[in-house]
Amino acid sequence: MGIEKNVIPGKIIIQFSSAERQSSSITTLANKFEYAGLEAEKWLSKELGIWLLSFDPERSSQRMLLNKLKKEQMLANAQFDHYLSLRETIPDDTRFDEQWALQNTGQAGGIPGSDIDATLSWDVSVNTGASVLGDTIVMAIVDDGFSMGHEDMVYWKNRQEIPNNGIDDDNNGYKDDYDGWNAYYSSGYIQPKDHGQHVAGIAGAKGNNGKGVCGVNWNGLVMTVAGSSDVESTVVEAYSYVYTNRVLYDQTNGAKGAFVVVTNSSFGIDYGNPDDFPIWGAMYDSLGSLGILSVAATTNGPWNVDDLGDVPTSFTTEFLVSVTNTTNKDEKNLGAGWGPTSIDLGAPGKGILSTRIPNTYGFKSGTSMAAPQVTGSIALMYSAADEAFMQRYEEEPELIALFMKGLLLDGVDTLPGFDTLCLTGGRLNVNNAIQKLINPRIGLPVDTLRVNIAPDSIKEDTITISNLLGFDLPYEAVIQNIPSWVSHNTPVGILQGNGTEDLLFSFDATGYDFGTYYCEMTFTDIAGMINTLVIEMEVSDPQSTDEYGFNSLALNCFPNPFSSTLNIGIDIKNPGDYLFNIYSLTSELVYSELKYLSAMQHHIKWNGDDLSPGIYFIQISGKDVSESLRVIKANH
Repeated sequence: MGIEKNVIPGKIIIQFSSAERQSSSITTLANKFEYAGLEAEKWLSKELGIWLLSFDPERSSQRMLLNKLKKEQMLANAQFDHYLSLRETIPDDTRFDEQWALQNTGQAGGIPGSDIDATLSWDVSVNTGASVLGDTIVMAIVDDGFSMGHEDMVYWKNRQEIPNNGIDDDNNGYKDDYDGWNAYYSSGYIQPKDHGQHVAGIAGAKGNNGKGVCGVNWNGLVMTVAGSSDVESTVVEAYSYVYTNRVLYDQTNGAKGAFVVVTNSSFGIDYGNPDDFPIWGAMYDSLGSLGILSVAATTNGPWNVDDLGDVPTSFTTEFLVSVTNTTNKDEKNLGAGWGPTSIDLGAPGKGILSTRIPNTYGFKSGTSMAAPQVTGSIALMYSAADEAFMQRYEEEPELIALFMKGLLLDGVDTLPGFDTLCLTGGRLNVNNAIQKLINPRIGLPVDTLRVNIAPDSIKEDTITISNLLGFDLPYEAVIQNIPSWVSHNTPVGILQGNGTEDLLFSFDATGYDFGTYYCEMTFTDIAGMINTLVIEMEVSDPQSTDEYGFNSLALNCFPNPFSSTLNIGIDIKNPGDYLFNIYSLTSELVYSELKYLSAMQHHIKWNGDDLSPGIYFIQISGKDVSESLRVIKANH
């Protein structure tokens, strides 16, 4: 096997198995491979034990040296350093009054609605730039540079650092990083660059300030990290800066560092093989362990990255969201990569208006412009999350970050033909994602489960709960201070994506007098959302009759209105044949069936797909009893 493309001669990145005793370990390595001129150039991440090494390619085969390093027990990973490239194409659209990606009304020949529904999400989201717990939400943009004095940007600042005094005031390992970090020069100076400024504005330009443009998360803060580079080790150092600041934030309860929830990378390597970049790929897992999702732009080449490879969007880490470029007509841009496995979703990236250097605005196109739409959306979702969600995020940041990613992907607008282009088959819709975040995710058929029961008798009843999300949802069902008259079969479980589950309840009226008894069951999903079901047991005389002389069947139907399947609950006291009829509002018989029903509570699922929308009456009769109930068939 030859040397892969983009390898930088004489450079290798290593990561120690343990970050302890790095100084002595690096000396040991240098001595062992002295024949190759191996020496430590600089550390990229002390916390993660990552170093950049240099050697003399004329004194040793690059591949052989790498293979030998990979066998060293003290190392977890070893790889070549690589040249990278920015993800950018030449702007090709004229200026337009509105930012179509945020609200597409058909401007510039676009199709209305081919946008991310940002304006709707702003109506829902508190959009304060902070979480409900008071943490200022930060988006780390790793790119080539930024215009630090742009009128339409509000950047994160390291307030614990005194700028330009040559001292690491906050002891975070980085001198003079008041504005962020420049991994090109390992300094705090951020150089002005147009690509990074355009990307930053898409994610977080200041909104509602009467000038310029509006970012997706227009009250959030952007952490500027210069490090997209054409050299891979620079990227690793850049990500390490983000990692360090989030660790500091968590360790100091917000006194130092930054509450970074998402990073953006609009750069990469065409045809890159992820196996050749284990340290870079592992950085996303390290960030993910802190609760940080990372967003990456795929290639601006018109090919399938599943087949031909791409870095970083072909990395398999769960914490990476890979993005391709869509147009204002909801089509994949012709010059953008795709992959039904590697690429998660599309986002607007063609003809995007944003901030530019030094203090202006303009258009750019490319997957580089699509990725920050997703980055800003993730940050906006955190600003909309409720207290229970953010508390769970504090407790289990890794788990809840992946849950947030699931909500984002589950909320896409599916587009024709996109099932062959990306994993979700759709384009970003931040409003859909936020709706899934703030609304109940477990569907209950009724607010109250009511059961009529005779004294000193036992009865069972079942309800069907549903998962309103498209991915698996763990949950816990609990009755606090559970009374002796009720029990249930499923205290914990996992609801399959868009699936249902039947919960069985047992009721025991032994020793209970006539009357109605209540308790509450709470359904809590993995992200802290709580649904409440009231459980009601009515102990009454089974021989009591209604005003017509018929014994009650306790007929229940749900959901009502229904669109397809109707769940019919029937409490039968005397076994026998029962006639099941359905009538229209004009008394037309539209369905009839004779059933033998035993003496118990029955649950029948009936498919009403063939019925037209409207009002219908369910009637059950037999054995001297009859009962009817009005139901509504809704549109699909």
